[in-house]
Amino acid sequence: LCFVSNPDLLIKKLANVIRQGGRAIFHEYGQYTTWRFFPQRASLEEFRNHVIATWREAGGEPDTGLQLPSWLKKSGFAVHSVVPRIFCLQPDDYMWQWPSAFIQVHLLRLQELGRIDATFADKVRADLAAAEKEETSFMLTPLVLEIVAEKV
Repeated sequence: LCFVSNPDLLIKKLANVIRQGGRAIFHEYGQYTTWRFFPQRASLEEFRNHVIATWREAGGEPDTGLQLPSWLKKSGFAVHSVVPRIFCLQPDDYMWQWPSAFIQVHLLRLQELGRIDATFADKVRADLAAAEKEETSFMLTPLVLEIVAEKV
């Protein structure tokens, strides 16, 4: 939903097609700025901030999960659970590939948009590569809210 310009409307439409008693499960970002590397890497945090800004400029909202329970309730759902999902990863964790691949792809997108230049993109790539080689390197993933709702 974070990429949808009117997620409230999408939830209303979803409510029209889900039968009473049907469940919907969402995984939506709740606090995107939790995506951090440590030791801290300034270029990677700046990259994350560019991501947030471009999503908002395009009409999206990276922290949509915070509003989703109220949209669900307004549209006739009962929210059964909201569980935060955040992970602390090291480079050898399989899940590390998810944000790492996103960085590689989205750097190109940010360059296409004229938001960053090649020098900054190269710095981010170098810092990511350095993080992936350090035994003491960790990454916190963006906080995702797992929301389970039932149509009532």
